[in-house]
Amino acid sequence: MSGARPAYWGLVLAASAILMITMGVRQSLGLYVSPINSATGVGIVAISFALAIGQFVWGAAQPLFGMLADRVGNARVVVIGAVLLALGLAATPFVDSTLGLALCLGVVSAAGAGAGSFSILIGAAAKRLPAERRAFASGFINAGGSFGQFVFAPLSQA
Repeated sequence: MSGARPAYWGLVLAASAILMITMGVRQSLGLYVSPINSATGVGIVAISFALAIGQFVWGAAQPLFGMLADRVGNARVVVIGAVLLALGLAATPFVDSTLGLALCLGVVSAAGAGAGSFSILIGAAAKRLPAERRAFASGFINAGGSFGQFVFAPLSQA
């Protein structure tokens, strides 16, 4: 994208940053299994069950949010996702049951991360980028998710 206008770079960098956050947060949740277990006493099985539900919801939410993005716009869907992700994560320390964890981590935060997933972001970018820039943008945006795992794991432990 060396000859790309700055607007292309802004779009690609923004999409990459969003994916960095959603994937970094999602992929670092495993670091919190022991603290959640200590705080809630619900057990490793309940926490693992909530995270397993989250994997399913994250995957199932993506096409649903993609359909919604086609109707109301990508920016609104990403904002909805950010709010859901933040609400789910913020409520998690206050629950003390398997159902509460399943709702917070397994449904709300996972759906929010699904709204800010690669499929939504590359769809938004592809609409605005010329065909010859899409392959590079796809790789760059996807690299944001990997970078998020690299950044958020040590930040979370700190």
